[in-house]
Amino acid sequence: MLRRVERVGWAPLRTFATTAAARAAPKPAAPKKKVSVRRGQLTGERRTGGLRRGGVDTSSQLSKATTHYAQQPDMSDLPVLKGASALREGVPGDALAWSKRTLAAFDAFGLPRELSRAQALQPKPRTIVREATKDVLQCGQGKHLLIGEPGCGKSTYLLQAVAQAVESESAVLYVPRSIALINSSSPYMYSPAFATYLQPEVATHLLQALLQVNGRILKRIEAPDAHVEGVRVPGGTLESMIQHALADENAHVRQLALEQVLRTLTQQTQVPLVVAIDDVQAYFMTSSYRDPDYVPLEAYELAVPRALRDLVLTPRSQAVVLSALSSAHADFPAPDALLVALREQCSAHGAPVPWSRVWATLSCRGSATRVREPHAYAQVNDTHLASARAAAFSPLDVGAPLHRNEAASILDLLHRERVIWTTPNDEAFLAKLVESHGNVHTFTHSWRATLQ
Repeated sequence: MLRRVERVGWAPLRTFATTAAARAAPKPAAPKKKVSVRRGQLTGERRTGGLRRGGVDTSSQLSKATTHYAQQPDMSDLPVLKGASALREGVPGDALAWSKRTLAAFDAFGLPRELSRAQALQPKPRTIVREATKDVLQCGQGKHLLIGEPGCGKSTYLLQAVAQAVESESAVLYVPRSIALINSSSPYMYSPAFATYLQPEVATHLLQALLQVNGRILKRIEAPDAHVEGVRVPGGTLESMIQHALADENAHVRQLALEQVLRTLTQQTQVPLVVAIDDVQAYFMTSSYRDPDYVPLEAYELAVPRALRDLVLTPRSQAVVLSALSSAHADFPAPDALLVALREQCSAHGAPVPWSRVWATLSCRGSATRVREPHAYAQVNDTHLASARAAAFSPLDVGAPLHRNEAASILDLLHRERVIWTTPNDEAFLAKLVESHGNVHTFTHSWRATLQ
């Protein structure tokens, strides 16, 4: 007899469909998300409270973790240049820190590139009083041209004169880079009303700087209306005139206001005016700008250089004009027109600086430009020559070599600011002073190159 066996718990048989959907290929898997990683950036888990393994995440933190890290030098003991007599009464070799007011004026007008880089590296921007500092600050009314070899400190003396004027609450105009006005680095446009080429950005910068530095003084000086072929600037205080021009987008209005402000400042007698101009050769030469026919424009064909040149030519009342030639621009050497005028003036009987001395500073080995003395057949622009003769600069020699106390003060500051790390001895100090011939730039660079 057969026994029946029951199968419990079996699932029903599955049936297979034969539709097209069932016969189709399986759906492809979704692509993986790409993870972007910046070049040079560390990856991985953060297990150190936001820092990478090792406890250092940034370059600044890494530098502080080294054994050579030191806190920024404390230069708080440097006396601050405050008051009208701080520089005049200072002892040669004294170091003075610029005041906040003076630094604000430098920021408004700008600085020469070399001095801007130097002050950026100083923990507390400062200057050193020298014998020539007193000679520059004692200059009376008139037009003075600083004479000296490259690196002797002509631009620094201009800065000191500007600081002195700011602290004494005199009106100040400082042009640190006159070459930038003629090197085709800013937009320009021709104006039939002015019969010259306007430079809107340059005019705007000068107006803003004048207002920022001389705001309290400009409130007290009145000026009449200014007109030129459909363009008008209302009269009033110089402050209101500048504010009106800056509020107007018209380039003609801003140029007209700039010329009226400069003209009024040179003619007024209420406050002294100090004008400091570096790269003064820029106003007596051919510029890098071109007219529509690609003919180079002369400096007097540009509105802003022409206005500044006129200010130099005709200073009045209490105006003191200090200027300096620059030999750091190989493309813009001292032009023949200016050299001819200087030679005529310095060759006259009783000239304060003989022409041989002037020519020695222009043709020395340290100059970046190669200047040839003008000869009888040199082609000279008649307009530039007439302007250079009318300027009638009074040369002032500021190229005296460093005294021991001045050089010692510079070296002490370099050591305190950690520009040099080793302590120099007397023998090395005297050797560097003799090798540099007492030139400030050469002396400083020599220490940086050997002991840094």
